[in-house]
Amino acid sequence: MKVNVLKENLAKALNTVGRIVSTKNSLPVLSHVLITTEDGRLKLASTNLEIGITYKIGGKVEENGSITVPARLFTELVNSLPGEKVEIKLNDLTLNIKAGNFKSEIKGITAEEFPLIPDIKESKVLSLDNKIFKDALKLVSFAAAVDDSRPVLSGVYIVKEGKKLTFAATDSYRLAEKNITLSKDLGIDFSVIVPIRTINEISKIISDIDGEINVYLSDNQISFEVDGVELVSRLIEGQYPNYRQIIPEGSETKANIKSSDFLNLLKVAVLFARENANTLTIKINPKGKLEVNVVANQVGSNESFLDADVTGKGGEISFNGRFIMDYIQNVNAKEISLEITGELTPGIMKTAEIKDYIYIIMPLRS
Repeated sequence: MKVNVLKENLAKALNTVGRIVSTKNSLPVLSHVLITTEDGRLKLASTNLEIGITYKIGGKVEENGSITVPARLFTELVNSLPGEKVEIKLNDLTLNIKAGNFKSEIKGITAEEFPLIPDIKESKVLSLDNKIFKDALKLVSFAAAVDDSRPVLSGVYIVKEGKKLTFAATDSYRLAEKNITLSKDLGIDFSVIVPIRTINEISKIISDIDGEINVYLSDNQISFEVDGVELVSRLIEGQYPNYRQIIPEGSETKANIKSSDFLNLLKVAVLFARENANTLTIKINPKGKLEVNVVANQVGSNESFLDADVTGKGGEISFNGRFIMDYIQNVNAKEISLEITGELTPGIMKTAEIKDYIYIIMPLRS
């Protein structure tokens, strides 16, 4: 193998595929990145056996070949090299790297030992604008469970029915759902649960890429492809809970609040609520006030209020303050609304700035 590439492109590719590489593996090759030539381009790949990432970059390919080398060492080396171009040349199981006045050699492992990353591009089920896809993931992924005690909740539920695409996540204490109307329908409906780590990785990958993302499915795996980058992941098996039954059909009281004011108030309140599972009590006054109270027996108490545009009879309810903060910080809206009905009925959070999006929080006993 002999290839000349731009340092900037090589560094970006290595930083992307290197995110899932761990140095603590029973198989040494899993701490490596696969380097190979394919169709006149340089392809880099990594896997942790649950997620696989491949990244193709352009370059001048003079000789074909393949090798695996330690991902961390190769990445740090390339990031440290001077100049704009890097020459990569393979000599048996040694990778020679040259840039400017620098010459380095890295010992590798044969490419045959690298685990196969499945190619599942036969069944394309979705093609969507990157920004729409990325924004939808951000609006729901924070509500997914952070542990695997109930595996089906530790992922994002994605459902396509005709031109309706739904993203949902819940940890059983809160729920976020975003619906999208597709401009084109590829004719294949599906419902899958994608692991939250996969969601986080694909979100990072597409964060600064324009264009469309293509999604492919097999029986137990999903593939996301965008601009020369492909991520393949296993799916979570199991039945996702029927979350729609907990969404209230309406509410008795609604308070419209300025997001920044509410967030600042909550940041102070949760300081006192930490010893009590972040529980705080919200009182909505029909005269236009929203009050937040926290009583912590071992620490003290906090009471604060802000102006709100209130409709309805008012009421009182207890929530996990962190869950409300998560919502405000992820929707990034100027104004939000909080809707309640009773002390034991889930609360509803919305914003007029984002269509077809709802956030539900289960109440706590104060």
